[in-house]
Amino acid sequence: MRKNIPSKNYDTIRISYPEEMNLKCPICGSRVTYKYQDNGKLVHRLKRDIYQIVNLYSCTNMKCKLSKKVFNIAPRFDYSRRYFGADVFRFVAEEFLIFEQKPDQIKFRLSKKYPLNISTSTIRRMCDDILKLKSYKIDENTFKIIKKQGHILLGLDGQDPGGNSPSIWCFMDLISNRILATRKFDSLDHKTLHRTIKSIQEMYGVEIVGWVSDKQGLITKCHDKFYPEIPHQYCQFHFLKNTWNHLKTLDSNIYLPIRKTINSLYIHNASKITKVYFEKIGKVSVKELFKPVDQDFQSMIRVRNKTFKELRGIWLYETLLKYVDNMFRIIKRLNPTYRYTKISKRMASKLKNILNKVEKYYRQVRVLNVFFQEIRYLLGTEDLSKEIKIMKLKKIYAHIFNIAKIMDPKLSLEECKSFLPSKKKSVVEIMGEWCRLWESYLPGLFQYYNFPLPTKTNNTIENGFSTEKQAILNRVAKGNVCDMIATRGEDYLRLKHSSDKELEADIVKEYSEEIARRLRSTLRRDIKKQTNAWHTKSKTYKKFDILTQNYYKDTSFPYKRYLCRTRLT
Repeated sequence: MRKNIPSKNYDTIRISYPEEMNLKCPICGSRVTYKYQDNGKLVHRLKRDIYQIVNLYSCTNMKCKLSKKVFNIAPRFDYSRRYFGADVFRFVAEEFLIFEQKPDQIKFRLSKKYPLNISTSTIRRMCDDILKLKSYKIDENTFKIIKKQGHILLGLDGQDPGGNSPSIWCFMDLISNRILATRKFDSLDHKTLHRTIKSIQEMYGVEIVGWVSDKQGLITKCHDKFYPEIPHQYCQFHFLKNTWNHLKTLDSNIYLPIRKTINSLYIHNASKITKVYFEKIGKVSVKELFKPVDQDFQSMIRVRNKTFKELRGIWLYETLLKYVDNMFRIIKRLNPTYRYTKISKRMASKLKNILNKVEKYYRQVRVLNVFFQEIRYLLGTEDLSKEIKIMKLKKIYAHIFNIAKIMDPKLSLEECKSFLPSKKKSVVEIMGEWCRLWESYLPGLFQYYNFPLPTKTNNTIENGFSTEKQAILNRVAKGNVCDMIATRGEDYLRLKHSSDKELEADIVKEYSEEIARRLRSTLRRDIKKQTNAWHTKSKTYKKFDILTQNYYKDTSFPYKRYLCRTRLT
C-alpha cells in the first residue's frame, strides 16, 4: 500500500461510505463491513489538487454478489477513475458542447485560467466521453418526449460518410425535431428498411401518422408495400430542385459559350510585355491599356446562380448585351483609323456574334424560368387550398406540355423517361421531363395537409447532416472526415437536434461509470472496425505471382510446370 506523504501542494481526503446509506448494501440492504483502503491517488483539479483515499467495503450477506467484491458507492473527486477531477471534466464539457471549442483550444483556455498541465490527447478522450454520454442522455429525453407526444411524423434519409464506410440512416420525428434512431447499412433494401422502422416503432410504442422523404425508390417501395395507409409526403424541395437542375443545365448553354469567348478575347490574352503604338498616347501594352474593360468582363463571368431565384446565363446575356450595345454607340463616334477603335470594334463584334448564337437558348430559358417561378410560388404560398393549388399547377404543366407538343408533335408523356440533367438535352426533352416529374410527384406532393404539423420537406434532416459534418470539420481541422463521421457522426446528429437546456445540463450529474465504460467500449470497437482497412501489414501481396502465372499460362516455357507444382494463387 502506497503511503500518503502530506504536502502543501495538495489536500488529502479520505472517502468513506455515504452517510445516507447507513452502511447498507445497495443491492440486498444487508450491512456492509470495512475491508481496507485503496492505494490512494493524486487527482488534478482546477484550483488545487487532492490526494484521494477510498475506503473499500463488502457485503456481509454471503448470498449477495457484492460479498465477494470490495466497493464504495460514494462519489469520487476523479473523473472515470483517471487522474483529473470532475471539475476539469465539467469545464471541458462546457467548452466542447456550448462554445464548440476544439481540443487544442480547450487546452489553451485551461492553461490560461488554471495552473493545470493536461495534454491535448487527454482532452480529446474527454470530448469523446462527453459526446457519447450526452448523446445517450439525449436519447433518454427523446424517449420521454415521444411518449408524451403520442405519435411520430417520420422523416428518414441517408448520409454517405465517404470512403468505404457504411451509410448512416437517420430516422427523425419532424414534429419534435428529435432523432428517433440512427442505423448503419452497407446495403439497404425495402425489406430491411421495413424491419428497421418496425423496430423503432415498437421501441417507442406510438403510432406513425405520416412519412416525409425525398422519394427514393427503396423508401417509396417500402411505404407502398408495408404502410400504404399512412400518408407519405414527397419533399417539395427535392421536387423543385430536380426541376431547377434541368433549367440550370439548359442555362449553361448561355453562360459557358459567353465565358469561353470572353476568356479568348485579345485584350485578355495579349502579352503584358509587348508594346504597340497607339495614336495620341504612344507605345503601350494592349493588355495594360484595356485592363479596365477586361476587369469588367472578368467580373461579369464570376456571377453565380442563386438557387430557385436567379440564373447566371440569363443575367450574363442581358448585362453583356447592354454593355456591347453601348460599346457600338461609343465606337461610332470614334476615329475609325485609330488602333484603339479597330481593337474595340473587333472585340465588340466578337461578343455580338456569340450573343447572337446563344440567343435561342436565352429565349427558351426565359420562358421556362417564368413557368418555374410560378410553380415555386404556388408550392410556397399558404393562402390557397390544396384543391386550388393542384388545379393551378395542372394548368401550368398542361401549358408547358402543349408548347412542347407544338415544337415536337411526336412527343408523348407516356414515352418520357427520366434522365440526368445534361446540356445536350433539347428544350422539348426538358419540358417533357418536367411534366413527367410532376405526374410522378403529384400523389405525394400535398400529403402534408393530413399531418398534425404541416411539413413539406425533410430539409431538417439534411440540414442536420450538414451541421454534423461542419462540427466534425471544425474539430479535426482537415478535409477528409469520413472516418470521424462513420464513428462519431450519429452522436453529433443528436447534439444538433437537442435543446440548449440539454447541452447546458451538468455532465457530472449525468455521469455513470458503468454507462461510460460501455459507450467507450462501443466507440473503440467502431474505430477498430473503421481503421482495419488502414493496416497494410495484414494484407497479402501476391500480385507478381498471379501476373507471372497468367503470363505463362498458354506457353511451353518450363517455368509453367514450376508454377503448377507450387500452386501459386
